[in-house]
Amino acid sequence: MDVGKEQKYFLIVLFICVWLIYNGCLGTCPGEAKRNKVLPISVAGIELEVEVAITPEEQILGLMYRDTLGDNEGMLFVFPKEKQLSFWMKDTRIPLSIAFIKADGRIIQIESMRPYSLDTHVSREKVSYALEMKSGWFKARNIKEGDTVKIPRANIGREETRVER
Repeated sequence: MDVGKEQKYFLIVLFICVWLIYNGCLGTCPGEAKRNKVLPISVAGIELEVEVAITPEEQILGLMYRDTLGDNEGMLFVFPKEKQLSFWMKDTRIPLSIAFIKADGRIIQIESMRPYSLDTHVSREKVSYALEMKSGWFKARNIKEGDTVKIPRANIGREETRVER
């Protein structure tokens, strides 16, 4: 290979790397969303294993850039203290339903969220958890406000958080 061809290949590779960095794709491309740690939970008696979003980075990414979500797949957002939560769907491709959950496991609010929407979905009260599932999941299973979510004893936060509901 002559020097000219080596320089061309180097420039092509360099261009691709710069493009990947610029578009935030190095490590995890949007179409290949990284999966989080999975935690078994029970929602109104229905056993599930959902991904857990604990760190701010995991919570910001959430279920964005995913093309599919299985019928019993979802994401549980865990916060160390109860607070009013706000979610939107800016870069989320999948229609979702969200349940806002108090520290005691009680669901206080369920809302539907449209893909790519900038509408904010704010909890009416301070909560410790939010559970995102495929759109209509709660309604299809007759899960409503007042039902409970059980989270088994597990080290799910930065500090040891033990919950048994």
